[in-house]
This record gives sequence, C-alpha cells and structure tokens, in this order.
Amino acid sequence: MSQTDLREEIKAPAEPLLPVEKKLIGWSLGIGIALLIVLIAINHFAPIKP
Repeated sequence: MSQTDLREEIKAPAEPLLPVEKKLIGWSLGIGIALLIVLIAINHFAPIKP
C-alpha cells in the first residue's frame, strides 16, 4: 500500500460538491432552522417554570 504525503494532499485543489451533497446540506440546514424555530415557539408559548 502506498502512502500519500500529507503536504501533497493539502496542496490539492478542492473538489466541487456533488449535487446530492448540496441537497443534503440544504436539507440539514433547513431542518435545523425549522426545529430551532419550533423550539423557540414552544418556549415562548409554554415556558418552563421552576
């Protein structure tokens, strides 16, 4: 098995994202933001009282 030099890996150009990767990033961000909004709304309308 050949070992690659880490310096060569760092200097390599960045690979573009695949369309499926872009969709996954978009869905993850969308779901995260939507859940954050839901949690903020729940906390606003039904706050936890100690």
